Amino acid sequence: MRHTIFVRISWLLLALIVIGCTAPPPPQPATPLSISTVPPIGPTPTVLVSPTPTMLASPTPTVSVSLMTDGVVTPAAPPVDAYQLISQDSLFDYMTDLTAIQPYSGWRNSATEGETEALDYVADQLKQFEYLNKLGLTIERQDFHVFLATELWETRLDVQIAGQEVEIPADGLRGHRDMISRTLYFDSDGTLNDSNRDPVVVKGPIVVVRTVDDIYALAPDEVQGKVVFIDYAAIDTSQVEERAYDHAAALLAQEPAGLVAITHFSNAPRESHGAFIGDGQPFGWLDVDRLPPILYVRLEDMTAAGIKTWEDLAQIQSARLTWDADVFSPGNSGNLIARIPGVDSAQAVILGGHIDSPNSPGAMDDGSGSVVLLEVARVLNQAHLQPPTDLYLVWFGSEELMLYGSAHFAATHQDLLDRTTAMLQVDMLSRPLDGINPYLNLITWSYGQHGDATLPWPDYLTQKSARFGVTTRPIDNYAMESDNSSLAGFDVPNANLIYIDEPAMLSVGGVHYASHIHDPYDTVELARESGDTLQQMAQVALVAALETGRDDPELRVAPRPDRRALFIASHTEPVHVGPVGFIDMAMTLAWAGFDVDLIPYGQPLTRLDLANADLVVTLPVMDYPSPNGGDVTLYDEAWSPAEIDALEDYVANGGFLVLTNSAHRLRLFNRAFDDNEDWSDVNALAARFGVTFYERTIRTVRGTQVRVSGDHPLTQAVKYLELAAENGVPFTATLGLTLAQAPGGVTVAAVIDRGQGQVLVLADVGMLDTANGDPINLPFWRNLAAYARQ
Repeated sequence: MRHTIFVRISWLLLALIVIGCTAPPPPQPATPLSISTVPPIGPTPTVLVSPTPTMLASPTPTVSVSLMTDGVVTPAAPPVDAYQLISQDSLFDYMTDLTAIQPYSGWRNSATEGETEALDYVADQLKQFEYLNKLGLTIERQDFHVFLATELWETRLDVQIAGQEVEIPADGLRGHRDMISRTLYFDSDGTLNDSNRDPVVVKGPIVVVRTVDDIYALAPDEVQGKVVFIDYAAIDTSQVEERAYDHAAALLAQEPAGLVAITHFSNAPRESHGAFIGDGQPFGWLDVDRLPPILYVRLEDMTAAGIKTWEDLAQIQSARLTWDADVFSPGNSGNLIARIPGVDSAQAVILGGHIDSPNSPGAMDDGSGSVVLLEVARVLNQAHLQPPTDLYLVWFGSEELMLYGSAHFAATHQDLLDRTTAMLQVDMLSRPLDGINPYLNLITWSYGQHGDATLPWPDYLTQKSARFGVTTRPIDNYAMESDNSSLAGFDVPNANLIYIDEPAMLSVGGVHYASHIHDPYDTVELARESGDTLQQMAQVALVAALETGRDDPELRVAPRPDRRALFIASHTEPVHVGPVGFIDMAMTLAWAGFDVDLIPYGQPLTRLDLANADLVVTLPVMDYPSPNGGDVTLYDEAWSPAEIDALEDYVANGGFLVLTNSAHRLRLFNRAFDDNEDWSDVNALAARFGVTFYERTIRTVRGTQVRVSGDHPLTQAVKYLELAAENGVPFTATLGLTLAQAPGGVTVAAVIDRGQGQVLVLADVGMLDTANGDPINLPFWRNLAAYARQ
């Protein structure tokens, strides 16, 4: 809804005549606009004036007048000159600052001090924008948990050459994202949640290993007590694929005192350049008793020690590794959300980028998106432009651990999502390998599986950006793309802006390998080679910020909602269990006319939350403290008596409740990890409906499927239901109709009448998620949506 004003049309016509007839004044120095000249957010026409002749391309101040139709404001088109203010120098200045954070100590690694420092840097930059701050810019900082985080305190490599000791820049590895036992290999003292500084130091003569054959030719007496310098190409998963794990295990079996993985730059396809080394590959995926200290270095960084080639390594007499790292479960991460008030605050546009890097400099992934957001803010500040609608700039944390920041943002900003016109993620720039010619993609997840594969948001941005000579390609992809995907389940038009040629890159080893991301060469120097493209990405982002609200295009494909579906995650800490991860299912509800809402983790359910809810889904009780190597005494989750009473009354008064459970902590696409020790906590709620869950592994048929057995509208034309692997928690019910059973007569799904309402009980919340590929349960979800509408 736009603001209305009561001013005569004749006033506007007079203003336009005066503007058209007045001769332009000669160029004069001008002072920045004061607070009194901020375009008002009220019942007066909006006038935007260029601050100085030197700031914009035209020497004449630009005047834009908002026109009215039937008393409704139409925000004025932004001066074209605003787009010319985008500066590569400014973009790369920001990028240089971001990549200088915690160098060779994890950089902006997810859920670390480096990530926090980067968010502090962004906040400091935003505070310098005087015009935006006078306009009412606000900054929100969010803190949230991730399941696992690795903090690299000290990673140092000293070598002795000709009797002199020289330090070579070196970084450590981060561990597995989801398995505590494997991640603890990358903790220097092996103790979870211990932040004490306790460096491990190893020193000894070196052994140089260049090839796979060299690994298997080693004898234990050649390696034990020594530091192995290995060419990363021999264990690079992007080059030798699955064999990399065998090669790494064979090397570790010789019991070296320490390892230094060396990589070097190459832009040739099918040559190693350190892809995924900072992520801990391949060592973080091995089943071993322990790992020695492992660091990685770039051959180019060894020049200070006089080492320019592999042959020069023979000069090294000995090496000393210093390694101090700690692993945390849960870890702590954060988001930064900047709101720039628009002329119309009833609507909003969201621009996003992720601030964290995958234990690399992260200039392109996703320093590029982070600096584009800063540049949009800088241009608005310099041009003294107020966006037509509220503009939210969001720097997400821990995207590299699997979209944690955007998932938390979506869960905690439900009202904002309901008034959001569209969201654009900028992730990411690339420097492609030789022979690959990338292009700017606008990738989204369409409603094609429901009969409408149109891409109105990417199409709109493509059309609007073309006026600046920027070419983008709308792409439909049923996959988690970046942080934009966290909003898809809430029916927010979204897209990710990324500079790749995916088909060509997949043919030579994948997007990450072929883009120089997740490798040590994701640097400002490499990003500068794609500088023109980075500038174009900023132009597309500015188009999203300024044009979308003015045009107010119809971007939502699903019908206008007339029903409400509420997912309750009050006691469900894993952020992917819910609409963020259940995209297919949530989009099915949206297509059926449901507004999909979520009560976020940590927010108690109230009776008011249940008002006007046509469908309520209670997600499993689940927290991050894990029984598989974690510390379950940190905190625990459970339904409160007041919440249970509210849900019982909701059903009794005619509500439709879906009751779910889970034997494991699930991640995207039904990937099951550590045991869920809280599986039985749902019984306090389930008992109100005559249901009891009990501990047992459900056997399935046809892989992870169970056979439908009940005749009910929910199972019409459904023969099988798919579960997550070994994740179902069987139950008994005193009353009700069994809908699906596993072998042995174990109940997996049942519907129960209670009072005026009903309860659908599912042994596995994974039935609402979908594994990679076609959503097998789509007919079931459609039935569920249709049934809940009745």
